[in-house]
Amino acid sequence: MTNHFGIKNIGFGMGLRTKHFSYILENQPKMDWFEIISENFMNTDGRPRRVLEEISENYPIVMHGVSLSIGSTDPLNMEYLKKLKELAGWVKPRWISDHLCWTGINKTDTHDLLPVPYTKEALKHIVGRIKRVQDYLGRPLILENPSTYLEYKYSQMPEWEFLAELSEQSDCGILLDANNVYVSCYNHGWDEKNYIDSIPKSRVVQIHLAGHENNGTHIVDTHEGPIIDPVWKLYKYIISQFGQISTLIEWDTNIPEFKTVAAEVEKARKFAAKPEKPNDLPSHLKIKVNDNERPKQKKYKATLPDMHGAIISGDVLKAKPAEWIPAKDNFSPAKQLGVYIDGYRHRLFDIISEDFPITRHYLGDKKTNKLISEYVEATPSKNYNLAKYVLKFPNFARKNKVVGRDKAACELIELETALTVVFDWPETKSFDRAALAKIKPEKFYKTRFKPRKALKIYKFQYPVSEYYTAVLKEKNPKKPLKKESYVVVYRHEDEMLRLSLEKAEYIILKEMFENNLTIEKALEKVVNKKVISADKLAEKFQYWLLRWVDNGLLMA
Repeated sequence: MTNHFGIKNIGFGMGLRTKHFSYILENQPKMDWFEIISENFMNTDGRPRRVLEEISENYPIVMHGVSLSIGSTDPLNMEYLKKLKELAGWVKPRWISDHLCWTGINKTDTHDLLPVPYTKEALKHIVGRIKRVQDYLGRPLILENPSTYLEYKYSQMPEWEFLAELSEQSDCGILLDANNVYVSCYNHGWDEKNYIDSIPKSRVVQIHLAGHENNGTHIVDTHEGPIIDPVWKLYKYIISQFGQISTLIEWDTNIPEFKTVAAEVEKARKFAAKPEKPNDLPSHLKIKVNDNERPKQKKYKATLPDMHGAIISGDVLKAKPAEWIPAKDNFSPAKQLGVYIDGYRHRLFDIISEDFPITRHYLGDKKTNKLISEYVEATPSKNYNLAKYVLKFPNFARKNKVVGRDKAACELIELETALTVVFDWPETKSFDRAALAKIKPEKFYKTRFKPRKALKIYKFQYPVSEYYTAVLKEKNPKKPLKKESYVVVYRHEDEMLRLSLEKAEYIILKEMFENNLTIEKALEKVVNKKVISADKLAEKFQYWLLRWVDNGLLMA
């Protein structure tokens, strides 16, 4: 079936994830297309961009976002939209999609796809925002139906009717996520067939399929594990009704080897090749809404703070969930809201935890978990880019009552933070020996060297980089004793590296990099500070210089 936008069916694809980069580059596997998470490539100039550039030469690419926050009452984030448009200009995707949701208000981000109340006012508000986004991007926006764990008593229409009206009034497309339909129907007692039959067929551009986690009272959309049979059955029904539509497999948690995900893609291809119309779609109507009394209608802008405030503060009772969330059997309004409250904390906890394995080794699990949990409670995320959430962690640790007294721990956190953030900094061509040979001897000492952009230089009171290396080598080292150390953290040929420096070497680099001194002036500084004698410096400098060049510290 041809969609309203004339966007062609491009077959069957899978999400492009870091774990599969090397396999795809080395094997050029059979795959019709790949979908990227837009934000993963908007905020990095590291290896992901170069991998994407190479992969996009051989496969069609689709951009899928998670941070547009089309349902928010905050102004549209023009910095985000500018980066999104720039990425699209570079990638040239077949289409751009995001979600029917909001991710935060008051410039505080939950990094979650939060449900909107389905009211006439919300419809008008979101339609207006979609039109502005589409005008800015110069192309239709494709919006995905969400998976949700609570409803609003304020809603005036069902989700499928809201989505249909939204697409028609804004002239946007629909990304129909079969797993999300299943999840939300299970959670709220909706009818799958009625949902699918109500979606305007000409608006559907893409289908998503994924795994989930069934917790009995509710299902959480985890994008983990193989797709279950009821979701495959729903997919068959969609294809029987809508015809062939570009289909993608999502697998984002505990990601397996490429071939395992590719097998799910082939399963979708097989089902779509022989469309059949199942007549026994599962019924979820056993989950009954006990309290369907609609409260006095609130302005749309006033409906979001209750949920947002509860998520950020963790205070369920203050949000009075029973007043605006319908109760369900064995799943109270407080517990429904709790899914989002817990999810927010787990998400931020995990993003910090995975970046500090050596700190965890040093402090132990108990202290590390306590420190990260306290950071999450004290530090709301203020940026859609989740990678930036780590930036305030070193300063928080230094002020922490327990960890702050351990200076080695604080410096280790500073080091691991640098290894995380420098990874995404811009790439620059490094100065090599051939370039060095071209500098005329009489001009050499007047030369100014600049650091490559993905580089940061440190002076520490403890040998934390040595400790880091020892842990990696599984030597189970003792906690370091106080001893000054000097380290440069940098990315070279897409690899994060650490290079220990001597004190004089550190001062020379610091003077050249931060004060823009010539080699001659930097050498004079280190001698004047009596860190090293002139004779010793003459003996060492050539070795240091070649080491800087060979390790790619200097910018071409």
